[in-house]
Amino acid sequence: MAIPPVSYSRDTPRGYPGMIATTEPHHIISMIVAVGSADIPFGRGVLFGTLEDTVALPAAVGKFAGIAVVDRTIPAEQGEVYKPYDQISVIKNGSIWVTALVAVAQGDPVYMTPTGTFTNVSNSSANQLIENAEWATVTSTTNQIAKIRLGVTK
Repeated sequence: MAIPPVSYSRDTPRGYPGMIATTEPHHIISMIVAVGSADIPFGRGVLFGTLEDTVALPAAVGKFAGIAVVDRTIPAEQGEVYKPYDQISVIKNGSIWVTALVAVAQGDPVYMTPTGTFTNVSNSSANQLIENAEWATVTSTTNQIAKIRLGVTK
């Protein structure tokens, strides 16, 4: 019986969308995904819903609630998303990994797009500035994993 070859990379991935990035203090709240919300992928920004204790994936500018944190108890067949009526963990303060839509630099402002993704581009008619947030890593191109720090005081 032949032993299959095994190959390991020397590079460990930085993280993945929705993963808590550091052990620095953070604040995570528990909410419910609103009935009319689209599925919320891990690492996406969410807005407060119209009902108490609910959040939804953005469809336009609204009141920022935080970023969806990974939940490894979600069944694999559901995918890496929260669905309406799911209980969702939302980080409001601390560091989390997300996908940066464009190249970002450490200290850049954070803007959320109407789909809950993140950039450093203002585009005032569509993108929403996330107050007290900054990019905490550097990326060199589009759609790379990057760290956002929420609750920054300057």
